[in-house]
Amino acid sequence: MSHETQHQRAVPIKYEAIKGTAWKADVFDRLCQVEEDVRRAINAADWEFKENGAVPKIAPAQGVALTAQQREAQAAIDTTYTYMQYTEAALEQPSPLRRVWNVLSGGVLMSAYTNLHAAESTRVLLLSSSQLAAILPSIRQRAASFLPNGDPNIDALATIPDPTVPTHQAVAARVQAQAGQVTGRTQAPSDNTPNSGTQSGSTAGSDQTSGTDQSAGSDQTSGGDQNAEQSQQPSFASTVGPAPLPANALTSMLGIDQQIASQVMKAAFRAEDQQQLQVRHFRGVLFGAAAALFVVAVVLWIVGSIHPAYFPLCWPISGSHPGAMICPTGGSAPSGADVPLILAMGALGAALSVALNLAGLKPTGVRFSLTVAQGLNKIALGAITAVLGIIILRTVTNEPGFLASQPGLLATAVVFGYSQQLFTGVIDRQANSLQNAASSTTPAARPAK
Repeated sequence: MSHETQHQRAVPIKYEAIKGTAWKADVFDRLCQVEEDVRRAINAADWEFKENGAVPKIAPAQGVALTAQQREAQAAIDTTYTYMQYTEAALEQPSPLRRVWNVLSGGVLMSAYTNLHAAESTRVLLLSSSQLAAILPSIRQRAASFLPNGDPNIDALATIPDPTVPTHQAVAARVQAQAGQVTGRTQAPSDNTPNSGTQSGSTAGSDQTSGTDQSAGSDQTSGGDQNAEQSQQPSFASTVGPAPLPANALTSMLGIDQQIASQVMKAAFRAEDQQQLQVRHFRGVLFGAAAALFVVAVVLWIVGSIHPAYFPLCWPISGSHPGAMICPTGGSAPSGADVPLILAMGALGAALSVALNLAGLKPTGVRFSLTVAQGLNKIALGAITAVLGIIILRTVTNEPGFLASQPGLLATAVVFGYSQQLFTGVIDRQANSLQNAASSTTPAARPAK
């Protein structure tokens, strides 16, 4: 497959410009797959395809207008290619400043996948039976991952047979439905038989009453039955119609199976996008909270550097000099470096807890990672809790002990920095719940309420 689009598009995309971005390369490859599926479907229908514009057109036979099916197929092609063009526009390389904002917000990534999903679900309408059979397993898997039990789309999907499993429940349902239709249609001719017999019997009776030969009456009766049967045969043939498809056969382009599969795929994609959107929103909240916490830490840093006496971080020590103190920097009096040092040690302790989160990276299929945002919150909050923790201890007791030394003060700051895990643990649980719900590999997981 070429690294460039196969024909003119509204927004031409060069693979060389996007191959360094994993999600853009994935979207582009899936766009090429959609385009290939549309072409194969048109070729399977033995139609001509004009590709001299942004949207290819079905070419009718010489001097013949488009059929109704061709018009419906062209409408599906137009919609599919419209979504493809929107997706390609999202892959366009922005300015450096805009690129940074896109990385932080995730809006372009979300828009690209949303339009890609719309193109993929619409192109299902055009698939042949063999193409639909090839993607049915992925549709079923996606529906099971993102659609809840009891969803009407799940019930509709069950009516599509699985060609690879003849004993599938959907096959039995289709056989039963077809048998019911044929039985109901064949009952109409048989209902007329008693009436014919009654009429024949009454005719024979009248012949006997008038003195006609009994054998002649019976001949008339049998002749009437034969005429009735002959008159019933055309009605039966016209009522039943053409033979139904095999129970495990899929319909072709724009058939009922394609329509159901397209609708179910669209519903599953919509549910997936909603889950991904929740992860994206939560990541934005985490980035906002981290920014606010860093502002607080910077304010503490500045105020502590200018007015170190505002923060009682020094600890009394026992010795020959009453009132002797030990400060975080090792001096006997507060200095402008005490608060910055404690903030740094608290951030170091929080960084130890961040390492624990690295073992729980985002599951497969989740577009937005929360690990960085979680780590920023832990580091900023750890720096703040280290300062607040030592101040709280200083107000509770003045007894010398472990804190009556510079190593003791610094070690305590590290412990308080790590202790922020008590508060951020709730955030970690919510983040894991959202990411598991947005992943196709964890279908049973749902966001915590």
